[in-house]
Amino acid sequence: MNLKSITLIVISIFCIQNKIFAQTYNYENNRIAISADGNSAPDHAYKWPIGDPDDWGANAAILAVLAKMELQDKLVHFSYNNFIDAPSGPDYENQNKISCDGGIIRWHFNANNFFDVTTHKEDAKLHLAKEMAKSTKEDPLYFLHAGLSEFIYQVVEKTIEIGGIEGLRHVKLISHSGFNENEKRREWHRTWADIKTLCNNRIQYYKIKDQNACGTPNILWCSGKDFSPWYWMRDHKDESLRWLYSRMQAHDTGKADISDVGMLYWLLTKDENGSPKKFKAFFGNGIPNSVQGIAKTKTLDANGKFHLDATKDFPIIKIPGYAKPYIDPHRTAMAIDASKHQNVYAASKVRLNAPKGLYYITLTTLNEIDGESSYKLFVDGKLIGEVNNKSSHKDYTPQKHSFRNVRLNATSDIQIAFNSHSNGKVPEGNTFAFSRGRWTKLNFHCVEKDIPQKEEGEIVTIEGEKFDLHGHWKMVQDNIASGQKYITYFGPNNYQKVDSKETIISQFEISSPGTYTVKWLMRQPLEAEGDKSNDAWINFPDATQIGRKPLTGFHKFVGRSKERFKCNGQLDLHGDQPWMKVKFNKPGIYTLQLSGRSEFLEIDKVILYKDINFDKIVAKLNK
Repeated sequence: MNLKSITLIVISIFCIQNKIFAQTYNYENNRIAISADGNSAPDHAYKWPIGDPDDWGANAAILAVLAKMELQDKLVHFSYNNFIDAPSGPDYENQNKISCDGGIIRWHFNANNFFDVTTHKEDAKLHLAKEMAKSTKEDPLYFLHAGLSEFIYQVVEKTIEIGGIEGLRHVKLISHSGFNENEKRREWHRTWADIKTLCNNRIQYYKIKDQNACGTPNILWCSGKDFSPWYWMRDHKDESLRWLYSRMQAHDTGKADISDVGMLYWLLTKDENGSPKKFKAFFGNGIPNSVQGIAKTKTLDANGKFHLDATKDFPIIKIPGYAKPYIDPHRTAMAIDASKHQNVYAASKVRLNAPKGLYYITLTTLNEIDGESSYKLFVDGKLIGEVNNKSSHKDYTPQKHSFRNVRLNATSDIQIAFNSHSNGKVPEGNTFAFSRGRWTKLNFHCVEKDIPQKEEGEIVTIEGEKFDLHGHWKMVQDNIASGQKYITYFGPNNYQKVDSKETIISQFEISSPGTYTVKWLMRQPLEAEGDKSNDAWINFPDATQIGRKPLTGFHKFVGRSKERFKCNGQLDLHGDQPWMKVKFNKPGIYTLQLSGRSEFLEIDKVILYKDINFDKIVAKLNK
């Protein structure tokens, strides 16, 4: 047999093996994990300070492809900025975060599955390792390798550490870049060859052709600086695809390059030769159920309030994992069709443009006699809280549910989920009727706008032991209190009026005049029921007190905390609980009066602050 024949046989065997191996990558609605680099913060310890900016657009394109195929629930992990030892950068400059957060909002991905490696490396490693470890023949993990190898090496180490080494046999890695496999940003970093040795070749590996062809604009996924092949995206009726075009434009050298999306396109279509034209046909009329645009900008009224209507501001969309809602025009409410969906949730969401800060959010629902529906509020993909309607003997009476101290960004993803429920009280045929989770509006009250942080602001602390104690006020030793002391009120409840015999005074100095927010560190006894032992009368007699408007005299001041002293506190004006502010017109010595209202209340200290945000105050107190 001559050399030519031997060569042909070898090539034939290789092609057959390669074809058989590729067939093992037949994707059938399995889990998908992705890790990408593309760090935008400079890494001056490396020969090329910034990462590959094609990831900035490619990561958004990857999410768009998954959303088009309605595979959001199959994306179990997405880590980005995975250059190990590279620095993090501010969020407003973090191009990968901008792309991923934008995709999460528009296409309904689970935000808990996304990780910035520069800020949450250990969380990202453990999260991906768990997904690798649980992989089986019946439940393989398809992994898009869109970054360098060091992060993946550490993830495989973690997988072995948690006992998941055999799961690695069912991890199907896809690559298109020899550079990613072999490049090191630090001398001690590892390569793909090191990963293979570490896992003893357990991870399955398939490399498709390089997806870059920047010199030929109409093939593959990079058209150089010629954006014209992608103008269909710029001009698309689907706002989310127009946004995707803007993410392509973010590339810092002006290239139209989303080459890493070619790996996912191949996995789903088995076509290694994607192109702008094929991508246009792939998306067709757009991405189903994408959130289009931003809810109209909300302007606060004099009291810092606005609202969103369920039927006007929230769209009827199908969010993966939820039933599709409908509009009940007779009650001007959004609801779930209980005749089709029983004991499941529907959901809708909007992108809200509003001042950045802390909010009280109130959900208005409608009671239903046949069930007590549950409601969940999510902000930027994170569960804020869950509430339930109370049982009722009358249909469709409004009920309000409050979520306090919710932080909103300038643009936030607001989602309401609501379910059908039967309480087994209203017969319907051979079974019982279900409530439909009806709700009508979300009210927003901005209790503290974010303040641009130029300095640390002004903070005045009034320790409990600085008060002139008398009546039934006592000092108590406690190692967890500031200064190992706090004050408590042992006297009778004075709910109706202030008792001058139970009023204590502390003086403090204001060196920087202005308007300060009032908080305290308080605690209720463990045995206190509900809202017992949680309030006092408060007064600043020689300053201007402000609730919704200027106030005079004593007012009820309320907090809630068990076990630990917590920073909180707001006024209680007949059920309306605004934050309290105090205006000091000039430097000087001022007076704070506290009077016993609720027995066994415990107070560590009172805090006054201005030109700094509440969450930073809490962070300082927790140090």
